[in-house]
Amino acid sequence: MTRATAQDYLWWEEFRSSLGVSGFCFTLVAGLQPPEVLERLAVIPGKPLQATGYAEVGPAEGGSVIVEPAGYVGIMRDAVRPLSVATVLASVHNNIDQHARFVYAADGRVITGLDPMFPDEPRWGDEPDRLLQDLKDLGLANEFDEDDEEWQESGERFVEAALALAERCTGIRLTPEQVHGPLPYAACVAHLYELRDGRPPALAY
Repeated sequence: MTRATAQDYLWWEEFRSSLGVSGFCFTLVAGLQPPEVLERLAVIPGKPLQATGYAEVGPAEGGSVIVEPAGYVGIMRDAVRPLSVATVLASVHNNIDQHARFVYAADGRVITGLDPMFPDEPRWGDEPDRLLQDLKDLGLANEFDEDDEEWQESGERFVEAALALAERCTGIRLTPEQVHGPLPYAACVAHLYELRDGRPPALAY
């Protein structure tokens, strides 16, 4: 693991306003090149892109990054399992309602999952306390106070620390250039959002 800190992601506060969306999902996958990522996601080459289920995939030092402007494939069970087989991944997700989720997976299983905004709430996975020291190092060991005016104004202070945690887990650093894109591969992942027995896709636990 690297020793990334929230200071390494100070670009996020100014950069996020230029994304044009309130939600996002960033997934870092170690050891896989973008074509391998697309293959594991069962992406069909040439399938028309859609507003729902649209992702971009690009290379990064040590692996690949998946950027979804307003999706959550990176925290879905049916994506996390195949993507993390024989390697590791970490995903940082935040939706339009400010519900956040962090997933660290290895070899097809979730090691640690947590809400980076409220990390004192029950964590999940095979080793829910595996990242506890990193959470303390990154200032994520104590939940934020929603009644605090400064917290309400900044809204997403936790993102920098969560991205640093993802880097520590995978060795991959997300850059503003990758987030802004466009990345070399645009993919339709709408099939992953299809209902299963009338239910939405299961999240990774």
